[in-house]
Amino acid sequence: MKFQFEPNPPYDFALTADSTRYYSVLHQVHEGRLWHGLRLGEARVLVAVSGNPDADAPRLEAEVIASEGAVDERQLETKLRRWLDVDEDLRPFYLHGAQDDALAITIRRLHGLRMLRTQTVFEALMITMIEQQIALSAAQKAERWLVSTYGDAIVHDGRRYPLFPTPETLASLPEEALHPLKITFMRMRRLQAVARAIAEGFDLEGLVNVPHEDAYRVLMQLNGVGHWTAAWTMIRAMGAYTYVGSADVALRAAVGHYWHGKPQKATRQETDDLFSGYGSHGGLASVYTLMRWGIERYASLGADGS
Repeated sequence: MKFQFEPNPPYDFALTADSTRYYSVLHQVHEGRLWHGLRLGEARVLVAVSGNPDADAPRLEAEVIASEGAVDERQLETKLRRWLDVDEDLRPFYLHGAQDDALAITIRRLHGLRMLRTQTVFEALMITMIEQQIALSAAQKAERWLVSTYGDAIVHDGRRYPLFPTPETLASLPEEALHPLKITFMRMRRLQAVARAIAEGFDLEGLVNVPHEDAYRVLMQLNGVGHWTAAWTMIRAMGAYTYVGSADVALRAAVGHYWHGKPQKATRQETDDLFSGYGSHGGLASVYTLMRWGIERYASLGADGS
């Protein structure tokens, strides 16, 4: 089973696939393709995606390599389009950013970069909560442990392709089972509180179908979720680029470097003022800035997050 897509240009598949290592531990890149396991109800699907090198005339091919259970072809196609961010149009952001010298350099550097979406809002929220106030390498080590210990997986040609644990799985665990995450006990309890709420009927996944401001409001009402966590959850799960915010120290460091040419972090006020000046494009501008900062400083980040 194969699917052909022609995303809205620009779309740099190679850059997009390689950059997933900075925000997801569930993607694998080998043989020139991006590999990922997907859930469709009770079914499991392993997909390998390839793309042509022309970011301004992009074409993608997604091939089902292995599957377990009955696969609804139409449902899978919809899921692939959403995951691969096929329909997003970056051109208005690019045109707006071209008017600012520093942002224009970032856009040229990352021309055609897409942020691939998580399979569920739950996955996006869990990994973002794990990443609160923690180094990327430590966070991804914790995430790899979580998915390898409690997630499902598809095994193909000796490789294991993990899927994120379900809310029901995490909700059923005793608190001490999460101690190897090496995050605060309070944060572990908050992760499980969300999982248990979903297991008991809270419709977190329904947030993809409501206006973004309503989804943000619901997320902000959850214990342990502040603006940064809500914003990154919506970016990861919904492609909704709410401004990440000046509480992100890496963003402040990037602003200090790219806009002010200084080693010191920009102040919170300077950072907020800068991205608010981009209006509705401020959120995407902040994400592109963070992705450039990560790529240029952590280019050697390996498959194990080190």
